[in-house]
Formats: sequence, structure tokens, C-alpha cells
Amino acid sequence: MKIDDTVEIAVREGFAASVAEEPDRFYAAIESVVDRGDDFTINAFQLTINVNSIILQDIHEGSLPELDEIADLAEDFAETQEDWSEVSAELAGTYMAAALSEQSVLEVMNPGDVATTGFALGGWLLSAFLPDDKEWTDYLDEVLQVLETALAEE
Repeated sequence: MKIDDTVEIAVREGFAASVAEEPDRFYAAIESVVDRGDDFTINAFQLTINVNSIILQDIHEGSLPELDEIADLAEDFAETQEDWSEVSAELAGTYMAAALSEQSVLEVMNPGDVATTGFALGGWLLSAFLPDDKEWTDYLDEVLQVLETALAEE
């Protein structure tokens, strides 16, 4: 299965706005996703959740982070991102814990928080935990390839 190109482009824009820490662009990217209807929005949210989950496992060498590690990451995120994104450590922690569990993120957070947290956290993860000598966009390409490979195996 291939990731829908239109969804991928919208998700990339949300991450790009987050990496750049440009609030107006960030919220415009989210609005652009939501304006395309429920199916598109759900697909974009799911892609964002999947990307974040893969990065979280990647930075923990293929393992799922423990709850205390998630809490530490959430605090680190909030220290650098909360001012512009308005996403708290609590929201980031809730998002990561749900994304890495069997629980749906949309069951524990409202859609607005899922959108802002997912894109803000994703941009931060992509830029803060870059493998050596990579641009965040190259890292995202690798993560998306891992995801497409996993989807093809299902």
C-alpha cells in the first residue's frame, strides 16, 4: 500500500511549519487539512501518528519508550516548543503514550489537540533527533519509506 501523495504533502507542510516554528503557517497547515473533510483529516492524523511513532522507536533504538522516557521527552518538547505551538508537556505526553499503545489517540484527545500536538511534536522530533549529516526532510523521507514498507507487508 502506498501513502496518498496529497495527504503526504499536507502532512509535510504541517511538519515544515513546525520545524520553522512559524505559528501562522502552522495553523494554516492544520486548517488546510481539516478543510478537506473528515476522511482526509483522519488519514492525515493517522500518517502523523505513524511518523511520530516510528521516530520515537528510532530514537529508542527500535524499542518502545517507557512512560518515564515519554514524560522526559514531553518535558523537553515543552521547554522548546510550548511558547510558539501552545502544546503543553501534558498534551505531548498523552499523545506519545497513546500513539505507542493499542489505544487510539483520538480516544484520549480531542481532534484539535491531536492536530496541533501531532504536527508540533513531529516537527520537533524530526529536527531534534536528526541522524548525523541529514536534513529533516531526508529523515522524513526515510521514515515514510519505512512506513510504506510496513504497509506493503500487511
